[in-house]
Amino acid sequence: LKARTAMRAMRAVTAAVVCGAVAGLQVGSRQAVRMTATAEAYTLDDVAIGSPVEPLSNYVLVRVASILDATVGGVILPDKAKEKPTAGVVVACGPGRTHPDTGVLMPIPLSPGQNVLYGKYDGTAIKYCGEDHQLIRDDDVLLAWDGEAMTLDAVRPVRDRLLIETTVVEDTTSSGIALAPGVAEQQKTSTGKIVKVGPGRLASSGEVMPMPVQPADYVKYRDYAGSDVKIQGADYVVCRMIDCLAKWSD
Repeated sequence: LKARTAMRAMRAVTAAVVCGAVAGLQVGSRQAVRMTATAEAYTLDDVAIGSPVEPLSNYVLVRVASILDATVGGVILPDKAKEKPTAGVVVACGPGRTHPDTGVLMPIPLSPGQNVLYGKYDGTAIKYCGEDHQLIRDDDVLLAWDGEAMTLDAVRPVRDRLLIETTVVEDTTSSGIALAPGVAEQQKTSTGKIVKVGPGRLASSGEVMPMPVQPADYVKYRDYAGSDVKIQGADYVVCRMIDCLAKWSD
């Protein structure tokens, strides 16, 4: 009787050990799956990485807007459908650039979640987590806005940039000769009315330098300076203050 009792006790202990081992393996498997999922959650150019991408210095990580997103958001894409969109959403920002002479940190005037417009040749293209992204400098950003739609009320120029409503080129010359179709569009104007003004560039001390112009001023800027932008069907130019040569009022 004692022998049978001892045998039953031994079998119970063995079963408990086996069940515990199986449960431990299941827990370990779940943890391993979670660790694997975490490790595979971030990819860079289709290669798994162990942590999110963090921009350095004054670089900004931007998720490139798809053609559908850009169109719905009010961003007018370039004329050629094959040209890449130049709008996107800020995913992450670096700490800012340190001035080489003073050591002052120049903060980035953007934050994650904002929409930005930048030059089509600016930045470095990467595929991050399976989606197209760009690493661009904060100085390459032309306009920024909150919300989905790119409207005139929502956009704001960055740094020392100006949003200028371009002067319409007449279809006839001063002598009354009508220009051929398309010629007027080819003649790029370099004057316009300022619609919005950025806060200004940062001095070496980190202070914002005031802009010498204001909305409603007219300016003459360098030929072929700035970037053409179409907002709500109207033509504008985003230009740097340094490219403006003269100003006058109406």
